[in-house]
Parts: sequence; C-alpha cells; structure tokens
Amino acid sequence: MRILSAILFTFFWGMIFAQSGPAFILKGEIENFQRPETFYLLSVRGSAMEVADSMHSENGKFLFIADSILPTGEYNIFWGDDNILPVLIAGEKYIEIHADELEPSLSPKCIASEENKIYYLFKNIEYRIDSLIYIGDYYYQEGMFEKLNELQELMSDLEKEAMNSADSITAIHPNSFALKIFKASIPPNFYVYQKEHPDHGFENETDFLRRHYFDNIDKNDSNLVHTGILYDACSFYIRNLTKEKSIEGYQKASDFIISSFSLNDAQFEYVVELLLNTFESADMGEVYLYIFDTYLETCHDGIPGEEERKALAFKNLKKGSSAPELSAADRDGKIHSLSDYKGKVCILMFWASTCSHCEEAMPHVVDFVNKENNADLVFLSFSLDTNQDQWINGLLRNEMPEPALSDLKGFDGENALNWYIWATPTFFIIDQEGKIYSKPMTLSQMEAAVGELL
Repeated sequence: MRILSAILFTFFWGMIFAQSGPAFILKGEIENFQRPETFYLLSVRGSAMEVADSMHSENGKFLFIADSILPTGEYNIFWGDDNILPVLIAGEKYIEIHADELEPSLSPKCIASEENKIYYLFKNIEYRIDSLIYIGDYYYQEGMFEKLNELQELMSDLEKEAMNSADSITAIHPNSFALKIFKASIPPNFYVYQKEHPDHGFENETDFLRRHYFDNIDKNDSNLVHTGILYDACSFYIRNLTKEKSIEGYQKASDFIISSFSLNDAQFEYVVELLLNTFESADMGEVYLYIFDTYLETCHDGIPGEEERKALAFKNLKKGSSAPELSAADRDGKIHSLSDYKGKVCILMFWASTCSHCEEAMPHVVDFVNKENNADLVFLSFSLDTNQDQWINGLLRNEMPEPALSDLKGFDGENALNWYIWATPTFFIIDQEGKIYSKPMTLSQMEAAVGELL
C-alpha cells in the first residue's frame, strides 16, 4: 500500500511539474562571445522581420521560453552589429543550438532539433554555393575563364550533393518543414522536364520557367509565408522572368504570380501585398492600380486603409493635377490654406513629431530652404500629430519655419484624407499654378524639382 501511495504521489507531482514548465524552449550558446549583448529573436516574413522576444546575455548564452510552441517558420537570432543566426521552428518543443562568433556564418551546430539539423545541412550547402558564386564573379571580371569552368564543376557537385541529401532525408523525414523549404528554393529542372515531356512545346529554359517556376513550392502551406521563400521566388520572377519590362508586361507577370498562389488565403494575401509594395514607386503606379483594382476589395464605407489610400493617390495626385486644398491652424491659431500661396513654389511636407525618418529629413529640408532664401519658395509643413504639445515640441526641436500647420486629427482628419496620406514623411512639390509638380521620394529629387521650377 505504501509503495502504491509513493508511486501515485510521484506521478501526481510529476504531472504538476510537467504542466507548470514552459511548453517551448529555445536555448544555445555562442562561443568567442565578444561582449555583453541583447539577443533578439526575430520572426521572418519575406524580407521583413519582427521582434518575437529578447533577452540580455553576459556570456553568450541565450534562452527563449514560451507557454506554447511559436508559430512554424524561419526565425533569426540577432545580436551585436550584424550577427544573425537563422533558426527554424516547426512544432518542436525543445531546440538547442551552439555557434561560434568568429567562424564564417557562425558555423551553427544543432544540439537538439531534427528540423534544424536538416535546416543547417542545407544552409551549409547554400553558404558554400554562395561563396563559389562570389569567387566566380571575381573570375569573370578578371577574365579567368579556365578557373570559372573549374568552379562550375564544383558548383555542379554541390548541387548534386544537395539533391542526394534531399532524397535521403525524404526517405526518413518526408514531412520535414526544413526539407520543404529547401525543395521550394530549387527551381524546376528544365532538362528533366524535357525527358519526361518530349513534346512540351517550350522554346527554351526561360520560356519553361515562366510557366513552371513556382512548381516546387507547396501552394497549400500557410507557414511558408513566415519564411523567405515566397519573397525570394516572386522577386526573382519579377526581375528575371517578366517577358516585357513594361506596364502591360508587369501586369501579366503579376497575374501569373497571384494566380499561382490563389489556392491558399495566406499565400494569396502575402503575394498581393508583396507586389503592391514592389510597384509602389510612382513610375509603376499603373501596375499598382491594376493589382489593387483587380485583387483587393475597396472600402466603400468608413476610412480608407493604407492600400486604398495609395491607389487613390496614384489616381488623383498625378503630376499636373490640381492640388487638393489644405487648410489648418498654425500654433497661434491662425488659419492658413495651401491656396494662399498660389504664385509661389511650395514644398509641402506631411510629418509627425514621433516619426524618426521625419527627424532625419527635417534638418536637410530646413537647411535647403534657408540656403535658397527665395521669396518665391514656401516650405509648408503639416503635422499628423494628435497632441498639440508633441506637435509644438517637434516644431521647436527641429527649428521649423512658419507656416507650420496641423488639425491635430492625425491620419483620419479631413486634410490627410484629401491627400490620401498613409505614411510620413510625405513630400509634394506644388508649382506656381497650384498644380502637383512632383512627389519626391528623396531629398535630391525634392531639390531637383524645386530647381526646375525656380
């Protein structure tokens, strides 16, 4: 009886201890750690990264714990100036990784995690291929073509090694997410396709890839959105496989990309967002509008969101169109309107006191206006702040000249809506007739536009 009680007691407390411990642990150690640093665990989404967790380390050891397993995807552990240790989280509760800060690519070693053992195997091959590509560029520039041929043989051997490894791993871990990422990163092989489909009808490899480039990507796995796979594939397609580098050509390429990922809502939404961001630049506004009008539902009621504001800006704020009115009070309560300055060239800047990019740009803009010292040039700033003290403190901090205006209604005020503002800083150059002359993206573009008008 006492033995049974002891067993039950041990089982009971074992269950409590198991329930009270973390459901997920990611730990590791960095050898030759240079100095105390903060480690950041960054989740990956295409080319973007977001902080998922952070911790301070004195000795190179790191530990991230959570009450549940973090979402499946690629992550980066970041510290120092530029140290990035890639990690894959894919349903495993315990991951342990060691690396060396003095070794190339940190030479990560996986102590615990089958997924990361596979992940690092392919990452290591990828690193070696990238090194050969770097050397190959040098050989090509120097005209060392014999060396280049030797390098191509090494490259071919590495690619074979990668594919053999993939075949071996498929037999043991067919559902590995790391394996899925690797396979998705390899474009379909045209020469293999030729043997299997002798009547394929494609004139060349490029023609084949234009129709089959995304074949190796699992179109049903939402988790691939949280890797760099879709970003890399779509970006490569736009740059290298778009048949005609024209508005119509990019529209057709976008149609093909979006249709390729239409089976999965997460993938569909991601590639639409990616393509909108890609064609956001003013000279590709027609492509942006096409994607927006074709694949996004517009907001007919309420306040328009970021994508719709961008689309409306491309439609209504083109070069040569009349500038919308803008009217608000300065810090003393006096009302100013953009139309008051007709006959002058106006630099209109939408900014906010909490915008770090505005803080960086403001001294250069103010300095440029002061150096011009031209009575026919006006710098009109409009703040998207909602707090008057923050707005005025920003004006004083940046020594901003009048007229400096705000309606203190942020992005949802009438002025911001009339100008379809979605981000700060945003610049417009208004000519002497009150028409939009330019929407500069850089300070040099702003200076050039003003110079053309004065």
